[in-house]
Amino acid sequence: MGMNGNDVVVGGRKEPHRNSVAGAVRRHPAPARRSRLVNVGLAVLALAAGAVAVRTLHVERHLLDLVGWIRSAGAAGVLVFGGAYVLATVLFLPGSVLTLGAGFAYGVGLGTAVVWIAANVGATAAFLLGRTLARGWVSARVASSPRFAAIDRAVGRAGLKIVLLTRLSPIFPFNLLNYAFGITQVGLRDYVLGSLVGMLPGTVMYVYVGSLVTSLSELASGRPGAGTAQHVFYFAGLAATVAVTLYVTRVARRALAEATADRAEDRPPGAAPRVLPDDAHNRRLVAAVHPPRWENPTPTGRYNLVVVGGGTAGLVSAVGAAGLGARVALVEKHLLGGDCLNVGCVPSKAIIAAARVAAVARGAQAFGVRVGGVEVDFPAVMERMRRLRADLAPHDGAERLRRLGVDVYLGAGRFTGPTTVEVDGRRIEFRRAVIATGARAAELPIPGLADTGYLTNETVFSLTALPRRLAVVGAGPIGCELAQAFCRLGSAVTLFEAEPHILPREDVDAAAIVQRRLEREGVRLVLCGHVTRAERRGAAVLLHCEVGGVHDVLECDAVLLGVGRRPNVEGLGLEAAGVAYDKRGVTVDDHLRTTNRRIYAAGDVASAYQFTHTADAHARLVLQNALFLGRKRASALAIPWCTYTSPEIAHVGLSAHEARAKGLEVETITIPLGEVDRAVLDGEDEGFLRVHVRKGSDRIVGATLVAERAGDLIAELVALMVAGRGLGTLAATIHPYPTQAEVMKKAADAWNRGRLTLRVRRLLAGWLALRR
Repeated sequence: MGMNGNDVVVGGRKEPHRNSVAGAVRRHPAPARRSRLVNVGLAVLALAAGAVAVRTLHVERHLLDLVGWIRSAGAAGVLVFGGAYVLATVLFLPGSVLTLGAGFAYGVGLGTAVVWIAANVGATAAFLLGRTLARGWVSARVASSPRFAAIDRAVGRAGLKIVLLTRLSPIFPFNLLNYAFGITQVGLRDYVLGSLVGMLPGTVMYVYVGSLVTSLSELASGRPGAGTAQHVFYFAGLAATVAVTLYVTRVARRALAEATADRAEDRPPGAAPRVLPDDAHNRRLVAAVHPPRWENPTPTGRYNLVVVGGGTAGLVSAVGAAGLGARVALVEKHLLGGDCLNVGCVPSKAIIAAARVAAVARGAQAFGVRVGGVEVDFPAVMERMRRLRADLAPHDGAERLRRLGVDVYLGAGRFTGPTTVEVDGRRIEFRRAVIATGARAAELPIPGLADTGYLTNETVFSLTALPRRLAVVGAGPIGCELAQAFCRLGSAVTLFEAEPHILPREDVDAAAIVQRRLEREGVRLVLCGHVTRAERRGAAVLLHCEVGGVHDVLECDAVLLGVGRRPNVEGLGLEAAGVAYDKRGVTVDDHLRTTNRRIYAAGDVASAYQFTHTADAHARLVLQNALFLGRKRASALAIPWCTYTSPEIAHVGLSAHEARAKGLEVETITIPLGEVDRAVLDGEDEGFLRVHVRKGSDRIVGATLVAERAGDLIAELVALMVAGRGLGTLAATIHPYPTQAEVMKKAADAWNRGRLTLRVRRLLAGWLALRR
């Protein structure tokens, strides 16, 4: 969708929330009445001035002469007039004057036809300009318009209907609206059809009024004209036309207010939207994961398990326990689904997928495929993300949880004792509890940055306009993923990192491959650089930085922080529950039990591995340990992770350095993707697989894979590690050819060849000689 008037974060700034048209009318009736009185007064003055002019300046003679000249021009005059009307529409000149002029010059029939066609041609031209060349200018003009905000939301539900109603209702500026519709998602067909139908009543009325000028002039000048009966009929027709038009306009205004208003079932009156922008897709999201009209249950008796936090760890804990027969309560103060659904994995991967498609299209010529210029429609990319996120939301939604037997409490939960939680004024008792409150984006104490405004992973997905120049601070996984994605989508991206290379926690060779790709695609890297100060200058943000002892200033339109995450431990009443915590999160043992033996913690709030799949694994472990006296250990988990750049970096287990630090001797096998036929054929041979095995064994200690789909491929090695099997099993596994997964088989074959020492070769040669 296009820009709207709600709290859309653009360039790190938030615009104040504004209500829809209907809300504004309800809250401010006096200004609306004053506006109508002013319009009526101006109309009366204009008629009076016209009457005086007719009487004193002999205007009627000049007007009749002008009519005669235009009419004498014939078809050429009609074409010139129509062309002037189209040009006026595109250039924001007042069309009402020309519409009246058409009636004056051509009468009702031909005048209506000329204006109706010319106005729609001009409106369509403006619409196409608003969607293409003038997109940025239009976005800036309508960003603060509450009326357009309401239209923008409603277009997502019913594009044709909204176009039709806005054309029938005169409360929207015609010329600006032509351009503004271009940055919404309404289709060209619906726009043209809605305009053709919606413009007709108003066009007829204005042309009719204009035609009256000719009749009045003829009467005043005494020239021969129609009889009295015909004039009476003529004025009666005008009155009927005006009455019908005003009635249609009134109905249209009421229908438009209803269509664009904030609906009661979507949000309580006066409440700000929970997710921005406030469009149809995000309303569907909120309706699933935090229903505005949700009524919390009344606690009765003790729960087997109370889960505080509705992200991945909390959902898996609650649903799993309920499925096993436990009585379960889940408490969530914001949005069910947590970061993963709302501001993490789901929205980021949708945007990365769109960016990947753009990159593939630009590189098509290398495959012998010629395509035209690649144009990214950023609002459409973001709208697709919001639509898909809303489609997935019901799986984590409150209604589904209730159907599965979970009591869902929406509100801020706080421990009030070792076995009690309070939420929404209700006291909940538990036998066991799980803290699964997750983490949030970390901040940097850069002077001035908070005042200039900045984006994080929690706000960047609210963008509806592409930042022309984007500065990303922090070249970890989040920073690198979004830097590459926004660069591919059209931003000029500068990526800051304090270390000598990006992705400092990854294998150095793996990080180098991604670094070269980012630079090749146009991301400007500032390594060993520190942002020291930020300031806003007009619409731009100035970042002062030190790079190698040299001061520099970068001007950008938006700043994105990607410097890690902080656990959510504040405001939970952990002291009252006897739960220890620090800046790294809740303190747990290897069984994920806190210092209160009845309370466990899972996911980002209690782990250095802040991944969705880790939270899922922790929740399953907690269920066994908390409800069934299990002794499962978090240290026994083989946790992979993946950085979703292009190419991706996937890793599991220990690096060679970490293994040696633990006293493990390892052998390392590296297979370049250039040796894998399918990778070469796909044009994706920039990468490698590196596997570390215990020396003298085939057991896998750790592995790193750099490939376009590394996150998918690494699972094969994870399964072997969990099963306690090694490269010997992998060597005996048949892989389909040609696939990129064949890199696994090649690593296993390389390990097998390493076993073939000189002594073994001699023994085998002797045996084979005896067999000849």
